[in-house]
Amino acid sequence: MTKSASMLRRIVIYLIGMFLMTVGVNLSVLSGLGVSPIDTIPYIISLISGKSLGLSSTLVFSVYIILQLLILRRDFKWKNLLQVILAIIFGWFVSLSGVLTGMLPQEPVYAVKFLYMLCSMGFLGTGIFLYVATDIMSMPADGVSLALAFKTGKPMSTCKIFFDWSVVILSVILSVIYLHNISGIREGTFIAAFGVGLVIRFWENRMTEPLRRFLFP
Repeated sequence: MTKSASMLRRIVIYLIGMFLMTVGVNLSVLSGLGVSPIDTIPYIISLISGKSLGLSSTLVFSVYIILQLLILRRDFKWKNLLQVILAIIFGWFVSLSGVLTGMLPQEPVYAVKFLYMLCSMGFLGTGIFLYVATDIMSMPADGVSLALAFKTGKPMSTCKIFFDWSVVILSVILSVIYLHNISGIREGTFIAAFGVGLVIRFWENRMTEPLRRFLFP
C-alpha cells in the first residue's frame, strides 16, 4: 500500500472519530444530566451568548490554541495552527450531529436520560480512541494538556486531569456569574470523567493492534 493510501485511511478514521465525539457531546446535552468535563465551557458559552453549540465549540477550541502558544512560547510548533481547521470542522460536526440527535425524543424519565448519558460516553470514548490511533494531530483541548506536560515534566494524564477539572471550575464560575445557576454540570459530568476513560481502555485492549495494522500496513 502506498503512503498516500495509508494517509487517506488515517484521515477518514480521524474524521469518523471526531464525528463520533460530537455525537457524544450532543447526547450528553440531550440527557440533561451534565456534559462531559471538556465540553462544559463550550456549553456554558452557548447558553450565555445564545449561539449554537457548534459555533461556541469552534470559538473555545480556538482559544485553546492561543493558550498553547502562551504556554509553549518558543517551543510552539507553528504546524499546530492547523488545529484551527480542526476546531472549525469539529464545530460543524457538532451542529450536524445535533440535528441527528435532535430527532431523538426528549424524555423526562430519568432512566432514559441516564441511557442517553451512557451512550454519550460510548460515543465519546470510541471517537477519542479512533482519532488518537491515527496519530495525525491532537485536538486543541488535548494540545493544552500536552503543552502543560511538556513544560512541567508531569505525565500527560496528570495534566489532562488538571486541565479538565480547571475548565469545570471555570464553567461553574461563568454559569453562576452570567446565568445565576449551575448549568450543564451534574452527576453525568463526574461519571463521564471516569466512564469515557473506561470506554477508551475497552477499545485499546481489543482493537489497538487490528486498527494499527489497518492504518499502518
